[in-house]
Amino acid sequence: MHANFEKMKKISAFILLCACLVTLNAQTEPAKADTTKGKKVSEIADRPLVVRDRLIFDIYHTFWMGTPSQGNFMKFDPGFNVSALWDFILPQNKSISFGLGVGFTYYTQYSNCVAQYVRKDDVTRYFILPEDLKYKYSRVSYMNVNIPIEMRYRHRCGFKIDFGVHVGLVAGFAQRYKGPSFLGDEEDFLNFKNRDFYNKQKFSADVFIRMGWKSFGVYYSYQLTKVFDSGKGPNMSPMSLGISIALF
Repeated sequence: MHANFEKMKKISAFILLCACLVTLNAQTEPAKADTTKGKKVSEIADRPLVVRDRLIFDIYHTFWMGTPSQGNFMKFDPGFNVSALWDFILPQNKSISFGLGVGFTYYTQYSNCVAQYVRKDDVTRYFILPEDLKYKYSRVSYMNVNIPIEMRYRHRCGFKIDFGVHVGLVAGFAQRYKGPSFLGDEEDFLNFKNRDFYNKQKFSADVFIRMGWKSFGVYYSYQLTKVFDSGKGPNMSPMSLGISIALF
């Protein structure tokens, strides 16, 4: 478990470093001389947009598909995605571009269940907590690092639309519980985080779309891959809806 935690720390540090490098490169492009003097308004209007969406934050609520039917998963599950991309403008049409970079995605799942890895069966199961148990929360965290690949359209009025895929590696799956013991002795108070889940899929892939105006928009994504290997856990995957903010 400690080794997995250290691996996640190294992956997160690598993503942060890549994001900083892409952002720094975007901010330190060489300044160009003002060549607008003496040109027609139509020529100036043909310039590419300044807002090219190189650092993007998506904040969303996740709807979990394929969860165990006995559990209560109708809760607010906030999450986020951060992507640092380079924008490749198509020479034939400056309104269309291709985005490529690195990203990190984080999902949460609140419910009345506790996910546990059953070693003797080599399977992950969700155990429903007793109805009369007054616990603070039971939360699953699911993370991946990815490569965002997207096509972009920008109109000079500010309207924009992106669509693409995130392809990456699953960085972690963890169960956090805080409340009275659910093992029979409610006198004991439990506060733990369990990362020992050995049958989650190694790779993740989702499709997404963003649409909005200038730096703001709405975001939708659907993960094509499941969280767990086939037959080794609930056949579930996340679908997210939220807002998007482009800083650069």
